[in-house]
Amino acid sequence: MLSAVIFDMDGVLIDSQPLHYEIDMRVLKACGYPAELSTVTPYTGISNPDRWPKYKAALNLSETSDRLIEMAEEAMRDVFSGDEIIVIDGIPALLKGLKAMGLHCGVASSSSHELIERVLSRTGLIKYFDAITSGEDVSVSKPNPDIYLMAAKKAGSIPKNCIAIEDAPVGILSAKNAGFTCIAYKNPNTFGQVFTHADYVLDHFNDCLPIIEKLVLLKN
Repeated sequence: MLSAVIFDMDGVLIDSQPLHYEIDMRVLKACGYPAELSTVTPYTGISNPDRWPKYKAALNLSETSDRLIEMAEEAMRDVFSGDEIIVIDGIPALLKGLKAMGLHCGVASSSSHELIERVLSRTGLIKYFDAITSGEDVSVSKPNPDIYLMAAKKAGSIPKNCIAIEDAPVGILSAKNAGFTCIAYKNPNTFGQVFTHADYVLDHFNDCLPIIEKLVLLKN
């Protein structure tokens, strides 16, 4: 029986991926690397503890990985405190519909608990979610299944009865590796993403509730 829908946050609930690109480019430029958008888009959806060692190795940065993570977290606090956070069109109506259906709604994001809770509070979305799972809660991040396995556990469910909503390949693979059905959202601001492994692909969240209603009938 379908019981839970678990959302990624960045690029799914909020149109924040451009902010994350800005943060990464800001840190790389502070390290003396002339970063452009094409430098940072391949790392979409990867958590800070995994992303910055990859940057360090790929770009031969002199700063330690720990220092790069600190710089990114400092930039993140600055950007997410000052910039407007835009909720993606169709998300509030979708969340209301899911709650009306009696489905558990959760978040499974590679971002920190601090950032997830700040974003959900500032946008007013926090009232729709029963549980939050952060990349800080697991030892390995997306595309490993751990974060979605934990999200299913927090939902009091099993993976085959859960849907994940993602916008990046690493998140889609994480959800599928955990045994979830996965719906991919084609965020126009999340560049160069491939949705081969998703079960469904959406251009707008107005199309999401009918898919979930169909899955409820199939799984029940």
